[in-house]
Amino acid sequence: MKKLPIAVRCAAIAGLILAGGLSASAQSLVLQLQAANYNPATGVWTDTSGNGDNATYSGSAIPTLVAGVTPNGSAAVDFGNAGVMSLATAIPAGNYTAFAYIMPLDGGDHAIFGGTGYSAVEWRTYQGHQNVLNEWNAQIGGGSGTISSSGFNLIDMTVSPSGGVMNLNGVADGTTSGFTPTAPITFIGNNYGAGGGEAFAGDIAEVDIYNGVLSPTQISGIEENLMSEYVTTPEPTTWVMMAGGFGMLFAIRRFRRPQA
Repeated sequence: MKKLPIAVRCAAIAGLILAGGLSASAQSLVLQLQAANYNPATGVWTDTSGNGDNATYSGSAIPTLVAGVTPNGSAAVDFGNAGVMSLATAIPAGNYTAFAYIMPLDGGDHAIFGGTGYSAVEWRTYQGHQNVLNEWNAQIGGGSGTISSSGFNLIDMTVSPSGGVMNLNGVADGTTSGFTPTAPITFIGNNYGAGGGEAFAGDIAEVDIYNGVLSPTQISGIEENLMSEYVTTPEPTTWVMMAGGFGMLFAIRRFRRPQA
């Protein structure tokens, strides 16, 4: 894959800063689970965010790694709907921006992540739509678009005290109400542990979680990057058009600050 020239990346970052694309509050990638980094022999999904927060599966059937299933031939983790992935270190309660590239098995309830407390955030598919809960207590938001069970879908959402947004394949899909989580995110592929009733069934190519609420410009850039990873392989002539999105990702990771 051809890399962008340093000058182009720096110019993109500078443009975002001047345009107010980077928030003054701390924003950092706290979890990145990519299918290429999953070990089906051990059930360990290696976190590539730099935080070492690996997810380990326990259940009756360890998920498999399926090659060539995304539109551009990338791999995905195929869950068996009978277990849970526990994070090595729970993600502290706070505001989140989360992204997932998924293909659920059907239109049922399938949790992407969750936690043990009633005020943890649970993000799931529900009756064919994306849905966010204040863990088993109140619905925070629901998407209106239909999530396909015959193809992959890019979904993302934000959670904050002032409310947030939900997108489906880069298009507005709903909103989340104002909410401040007080319980951490502990599980991937389930809502509240091994006894959870909404274990994920289907394929997950990637899950990314950021602490803090990203701006619309930042979200759009990450969506574009994920689509380039799993849907299309850009030609060299398109790299300049994508410079803003890639520069934004570089800026978030390069200039992230420790959470207060």
